[in-house]
Amino acid sequence: MLKPSSATMKRGLLITLLFFAVSASAQKTFSEGTITFDVLTIMEGKQIEGLATCIQMVKGAHYRSDLISGIGKTSTIFDMREGAGAVIRDFGSQKIMTPLSRENWKEINKKFADLTYEIGSDTITLLGYSCSKATASLAGGTTIAVYFTRSLVPDNAEMFVQLGHLPGIVLGYSATTINSTVTYTAKSLSFDPVQIQKFDIPAVGYRIMGYEESKRK
Repeated sequence: MLKPSSATMKRGLLITLLFFAVSASAQKTFSEGTITFDVLTIMEGKQIEGLATCIQMVKGAHYRSDLISGIGKTSTIFDMREGAGAVIRDFGSQKIMTPLSRENWKEINKKFADLTYEIGSDTITLLGYSCSKATASLAGGTTIAVYFTRSLVPDNAEMFVQLGHLPGIVLGYSATTINSTVTYTAKSLSFDPVQIQKFDIPAVGYRIMGYEESKRK
C-alpha cells in the first residue's frame, strides 16, 4: 500500500486548517444587541387582530424581553451573573412586578432545558441569514418549529435558554397547539450597544407579587 508523501499530508493539513478557519470566521458572537420580532397569533383558524411585538435585548450577562401588544406590556429582565431579575406587567392601571431568583428562572424554563430538537435539511433566509429548521414537541402536545442561524452564536449559553439549547441564534419560532399557533418572525437585528439602564428593575410604582402567587394567576 502506497503511503501519502509528506507534501501530500501537509497539503491535506493546510486544507483542513483553512476549512476550520473559514468556518470560525463565518460565525459572529452575539454578545450585545437587539432582536425585534413580529408576533402573530391564530386562534381556531382566525388571525387575532393586531400584531404584537417582542423585543429581545442582551448586554453581556444581562437579558431583557419586552412583549408588547394592544392590551399592555410584559417585560422579563434577568442578570445571568447575579442570578436575579423580575417579570414586570403593565396592563392599564395594573402594574405588577414579580422578582425572580436563579431557581425561579430555571423553573420557568425547565420545560425547554432538556428539549431534543430534530434538525432537518430545510432552510430559509431571515434578515439575510441562512436559518435551519428544527422541530420538537413539548409534553401536552405543543409542537415547536424553530429557525436558527449558525452564523450567530450567543456569548452566554444560558441567554436564550427559553427555546432550549441550539447551536445558533433563533430568528423564527412557532408554537402550535390543537387550536392555536403563535409565530415569532424577526424583523430587525442590531448590534448597536444597549443602554445598561434598560436592565434596571424598577424600585417603585409596582405592586410586588411573589413568584408562587404569580403561578396561580
